[in-house]
Amino acid sequence: METKPKLSVETPSGDKPKDAYGMVYILFFLMGLVHILPATFFVTANDYWMHKFRNTSFEDVDSSHRTVLQVEFSPCLTISMQVSIVLFLFLSLVFGHKYSIKLKLFGPLIIVLVSFIIAAIFIHIDTDTWQEGFFAFTMLIVFLINAMCSIFGMGIYTAVSNFSTEYLGAYLSGQGMATVFTSFLQIFALAIGVSTETSALVYFWVAIVIVAFTLFLMTVVVLRNPFFQYNEQNGEKRKEKRLSFREIVDILKVIWPSAGIMIFLVATLNTVHPAISSLVVSEGEGNGRWNDVYFVPVITFTLNAVLDYVGRFVALKLTLNIKPVWLVCCSVVRFVALVPLFMLCNAQPRKHLPVVFDHDYQYIIIMVAFALSNGYLLNMVTLIIPKMIPPEKLEDAYHVQLVVTGILLGALSFLSFVSVDLI
Repeated sequence: METKPKLSVETPSGDKPKDAYGMVYILFFLMGLVHILPATFFVTANDYWMHKFRNTSFEDVDSSHRTVLQVEFSPCLTISMQVSIVLFLFLSLVFGHKYSIKLKLFGPLIIVLVSFIIAAIFIHIDTDTWQEGFFAFTMLIVFLINAMCSIFGMGIYTAVSNFSTEYLGAYLSGQGMATVFTSFLQIFALAIGVSTETSALVYFWVAIVIVAFTLFLMTVVVLRNPFFQYNEQNGEKRKEKRLSFREIVDILKVIWPSAGIMIFLVATLNTVHPAISSLVVSEGEGNGRWNDVYFVPVITFTLNAVLDYVGRFVALKLTLNIKPVWLVCCSVVRFVALVPLFMLCNAQPRKHLPVVFDHDYQYIIIMVAFALSNGYLLNMVTLIIPKMIPPEKLEDAYHVQLVVTGILLGALSFLSFVSVDLI
C-alpha cells in the first residue's frame, strides 16, 4: 500500500513561509491566555464563592464571621487545582507520546469549554440548601478543568519547541495577561454595581467566548497555516517518544536551576496567595466602599496581576545575564522573607499570630515585592532552559520542567492549609 506524500508547505520559490499577519504569534499568545485563564477566573471570582458559601442566617457578615466553607475555599481550591495538575502532567509524560499534538490541543480545550458552560449554568441555581454538595461539585469541576489544562500545556510546549523563542515569549505573555485580564474584569463588574452572581456570569461567559475563539483560531492556524505546518513538519523529524527514567534524570541534571527556582516559587505561592492574601482586609473595614468592596479585588488581585505581568515583561525584554544559580538563591531569599511578612498582615479571621502590619500601605508594599519578583522568576524558569539544553532536547526539557512544576504544586499544596491554620 502506497503512502500518500505530504504536501509541501514551502512557498513556490522554495523559501520558508512567513508568519502572515502574525497569526501564529497571536495563537500562541491566546494559548497562554486560555492555559491560565480558567484558574484565574475561579480564584478571582472570590466574592461569588464567598456569597455561595456564606452563612445564610445573616445578610451582612464581616470578615470575623466567615463560615468554615468560606475560610477553607481558597486552600481547597488550590489543592484541587494542583492535585489534578500533577496527576495529569505525569500521565501526559508517560502516555502523551501515543497521541497526536492536535488531539492534545483540541481535546482538552473542548472539555474546558463544556465545563465552563456547566459552571455558568450553576450560577442560576440556588445552592443555599446544599452548600457542602455544591462545594464538592465545584472542586470536581476545578479538578477537571485543570486536568485538561495540564494536557493542553504539554501540547503547547510540544508545538512551541518547533518555533523560535519569540513564540515562547508570546505564550508566556499570554499566561501573564490572563490574571491581568481577569482582575480588570472584576473591577469593571464592581464599578457598574452588578451582583456577585452577575459578575461571576460575566467571568464564565467571557471565558467561554475566549476559549471558543481560541479553538476557532487553532482550527484555522493548525490545519491551514503554511508557517505553522512548515515548523511542525520540521519538528516531526524529532520523533516524539516516551522518555526513560534515565533520560529524565539526565535532563534534570542539566536544568536543575529551573527546578530549584520553581520549588521556592511554588512554596511561596502556595503559602500566601491566595490562601492568606484573599483573607487580608483593609484597616478601614466597615468604613466605606473602598475598604469593604474594592480593597481585595484591587490590591490582592489586580495590583498583583499587573505587577506580575510587569515582572514577566522585564524577564522577556531585559537581558541581565544573571547566572541561573543566583536566580535560585534569589528565590530562596524571597521565600524566607515574604512568607512571614504576609502572615503578619491583617488577614482575618486569625487565632494565633498577631497583626504586625495592620496598615494598608504596608500590605501594598509587601504585595508589590511579591508580584514583581514572582513574574520575573516565573518567566526565567522557562527562558533559561534553551540556554542550558541543546535544541534537539528542548521539547523533552520543557515537558520534564512542566511535570516537575506539577509535582511541586501537588506536593506543596498542603502549605495552603498550614498557613491559614497558623495565623
